[in-house]
Amino acid sequence: MLIEFEKLTPAEQQQMFDAIPLIVILVAGADDDIDEVELAEAQRLADIRSFNNRGHIIAYYETIDEGLTDRIQQLLKELPDALEPRQNEVVARLSMLNSILTKLDLPFGYLYYKSFMSFSKHIAEAHGGFMRFMTIGPQEAEVVGLPMLAPVPRPSKVDFPDLP
Repeated sequence: MLIEFEKLTPAEQQQMFDAIPLIVILVAGADDDIDEVELAEAQRLADIRSFNNRGHIIAYYETIDEGLTDRIQQLLKELPDALEPRQNEVVARLSMLNSILTKLDLPFGYLYYKSFMSFSKHIAEAHGGFMRFMTIGPQEAEVVGLPMLAPVPRPSKVDFPDLP
């Protein structure tokens, strides 16, 4: 168990571990086509963050990295096939993170929120675009900012000067 998850119930811990797979499903599936490029980018990014995340939440990414693609596939089997019901269910599940992030000790709620936001952006940009313009499609643009998550403010720079 991750030290920052000590105050969480087992169900809440699982919701945190499912956050990245659900973000991938939400963003990559916004155009109703989760393709291999997006899945490969999600796996690559989780792998990078498992050893290069400024030391803050490396253990989280180490935990999800190994089985990320399998967990995404497993969740896709549990979720509705149709785009709108699937997106609605994913949004509902991600919304539950709001109460969980507030339970985490400082600065972890902030770090996870920032990490989820940047992961979402990387997945949305996975296809590139024309000369890196228009890298996020209109469907992804609607969800890339994870509007179902309440922003978590950065803790004091005095107490936590090394945070991004």
